[in-house]
Amino acid sequence: MRPFAGPPGARHPEEKAWCWLSPLEVTAMSTTPGTWRAGCARCARALGLDHNPLRRTVDRVETGVRLAVLVLLLTAVPAAMLLAGRTADHVFLRHAQAQQATERQVTATLTQSAGTSEVADPYSSVQTTWARARWTAPNGTARSGQVLVMAGAAAGSTVRIWVSASGAATDPPAGTKDVMAEVAVTVLVTGTTLILVLLGAEALACRSLDRRRSAAWDAEWRAIGPRWSGHRS
Repeated sequence: MRPFAGPPGARHPEEKAWCWLSPLEVTAMSTTPGTWRAGCARCARALGLDHNPLRRTVDRVETGVRLAVLVLLLTAVPAAMLLAGRTADHVFLRHAQAQQATERQVTATLTQSAGTSEVADPYSSVQTTWARARWTAPNGTARSGQVLVMAGAAAGSTVRIWVSASGAATDPPAGTKDVMAEVAVTVLVTGTTLILVLLGAEALACRSLDRRRSAAWDAEWRAIGPRWSGHRS
C-alpha cells in the first residue's frame, strides 16, 4: 500500500476499497494456484493415484477396481435402465395393442344367482364373486363359463365381459397405466440387479486382493522379522 498523507483519522483510499470487498471476493483473491495443486494432490492421494513408493501393486489394482465400479454405476447402469425401459415399453405396448385388436366385449347372461363374496375386499366398497354365465362368441358359437360379477346378482341378469378371439373369457386388454407399470417394474428390476451385481463383484475382487495383500505382508515379515529382532537384541 502506498504512503498516504492526509488528516489524522482518515483512511487510505486503497484500504477503504479493500473493506468494501465481499468475503467471497476476498476468498477468491486469496486462493492461489498452489492451493489448488495441494487440493488435487490430496484427492489423488486419497484415491491412490499418487506415486507413493510404499503403495503396492495390489493397492493400485484395488483403486482401479473401485474406480471402474464407480464409473459403471454412474454410466452403464443408467444407460441399461434407459435401454430396458424403451425395450419394455415397445414390447408391452405391442402386446396391449394385439390384445385390443383381438379381444372383444360381449354380454353374458347369468345362469345362476351369484352368492356372497367369499373374501371381502377391504379396499373396495363393491364386492364381487364368480358365477356361471353364458354368452355368444364373436364367431357366433355359444360359450359358457365362470365370470366375475357383483355379489348377490340374480340369475338372468347380464354383465359385460371380455372374450378372446376364440370366445373364451379373458382379462381386459392392458391399458396405458398397465403398460407404464410394467415398464417401471422392468426398469427398477434392471437397475437393482445391475447395482447388486457390480457391488458384489467389487466385494469379491477386494476380498481376493485383501488375501493377496495379507499373504505379501506375511512373506515380507518372515523375511525381515528375524533381522529386525536380531538388530534389537
